[in-house]
Amino acid sequence: MTQELELLEQVAGPEKQPSQAGALVAQQGSPAAIMMQALSMGTSLEQVEKMMDLQERWEKREAEKSFRDAFAAFRGENIVIPKTKYVDRGRGGSFHQAEYSELCSRISPALSKHGFSFRHDQKFGYKRRMIEGVENDVPWVYVTCYLEHKAGHAETLELEGPPGDLSVNSPTQNMQVTASYLKRQSLLAITGTATGDEDDENGQTGSDAEDPDAVARQDGRNAAMQGLKALTAWWGKLDAKQRSRLQQDFSGMRKAAQAADAGGARA
Repeated sequence: MTQELELLEQVAGPEKQPSQAGALVAQQGSPAAIMMQALSMGTSLEQVEKMMDLQERWEKREAEKSFRDAFAAFRGENIVIPKTKYVDRGRGGSFHQAEYSELCSRISPALSKHGFSFRHDQKFGYKRRMIEGVENDVPWVYVTCYLEHKAGHAETLELEGPPGDLSVNSPTQNMQVTASYLKRQSLLAITGTATGDEDDENGQTGSDAEDPDAVARQDGRNAAMQGLKALTAWWGKLDAKQRSRLQQDFSGMRKAAQAADAGGARA
């Protein structure tokens, strides 16, 4: 390791300190240029390869550190995705669920703000499964979510599952239904993002599943986390009927908003 650092110092120039050499080489030269310069100084190819390996490992560690720092800042945004889509499964029950488009629209600005981007790869294929004692190749959906940071580090999450079984859909449409679900769940998971009323996709029935104010209530809770100013702005956008129905909720929201303001003042 000492020899490689000394070589980095030589390539960077005698006027630079050893601790600055690696950063200077990374900023001013491509790997090919660094190698050519080192070889012209009489350095062996083996030493150059060690130097390049050292530089590569250093850059990888720095990219990982930048990713972690940026991710911690992103989590401070405290984004909660409301469940805006009402799903009725007949005898199977009904529920509200978060939509992929809603998730993307709410999370993308915050991710971009902290240097992140995301993308998905999806594959429609087959998987070997045991069905009634016989192995068969059955249709299967594979989705990979990539969370990438501008510094160069990326993390991935792979999910998979069988296609849907709605008779009114074509086989491709049933596969796309599963792909959409896996994309939503993988993005929520890899970013640590929560949805409102996290565990209500269980086929519940009755008025709770059909609550017309579910989305507005969740938006109010989100606003309360930002303080009284944001909560007041949310309340002002409601019509008279919504305010009447949400009056009891508003009292608790106000207390949460006051606590958020008090916490910000102490910080």
